Amino acid sequence: MAVGKLLALLVLLQCSAALMGAGVRSSIIGGGDAPKGRWPGLVYLDITTDSGERKWHCSGSILNQKWIMTAGRCWDDELRSRWDRTGVWIGTYKLDMPSERYMEVNLVVRNPEFRVTGNGFINDIALIKLKDPLKFSKNVAPVNLPKDDDIFDSSSECWIAGWWGKINVWGEKSNTLQEMEVRIVGQTRCEATFPDLSDNMLCAGSPAGGKYCCNCVNFQHPPGDHGGPLMCRTAGGFVQVGIMSFHSPDDCRTPDRFGIYTQVFSYMDFIMTYIMFG
Repeated sequence: MAVGKLLALLVLLQCSAALMGAGVRSSIIGGGDAPKGRWPGLVYLDITTDSGERKWHCSGSILNQKWIMTAGRCWDDELRSRWDRTGVWIGTYKLDMPSERYMEVNLVVRNPEFRVTGNGFINDIALIKLKDPLKFSKNVAPVNLPKDDDIFDSSSECWIAGWWGKINVWGEKSNTLQEMEVRIVGQTRCEATFPDLSDNMLCAGSPAGGKYCCNCVNFQHPPGDHGGPLMCRTAGGFVQVGIMSFHSPDDCRTPDRFGIYTQVFSYMDFIMTYIMFG
């Protein structure tokens, strides 16, 4: 990683990002309501079609005061989504309660190599530029991004969070922010389920099955928590390792059916180019 890129990354991260996931205990396994303020980097996206007749939701994460990171699939061409009709809810906990702030969008930059495949998405990442800068608080803070020497594997403590579906309950939405601990799955094991897995993707979930947010990343469902962060603990705090993309094509509650995530570290050049100079 070049010196300039390292300096930019240090400016981005700062100490405030360590708030992401503060208070999570590694002994907590399973899913349920997340304590308020535990995931201050998570945002809720309202997206509308060009006709204004259809809306859907994605999640995202705060990179700095002007930029949000999410999944490219939230702006899939077939959905005909409009960035100028997209709103970003900041500091959201309960969907029926006011968020800390509502932000308008100035620009959406989807990775130019994003594409849809028969079983999922490739280069599934997009960046959202806000019209006005964010003000950070206890409930609003940027995420940490991975560094060269970070190593994440099946022994890492990792979490997902979002609103689309109750953890372990198929088809049931949640008003309150949900969280669940998941495990990163080795590439070889994941490729057995998803042969199209690339080096820019990673798998996470429960190898035993039955313990996963099915609606969050199921390829067949409309976007819900797509674009949300996969957060893993390091000595310096939680780091966003992945972006929720889609699920292996079978029932996600069965063994060896995992969520597929865009691997954030693989796109650091793309991310830094825009958030530092865009």
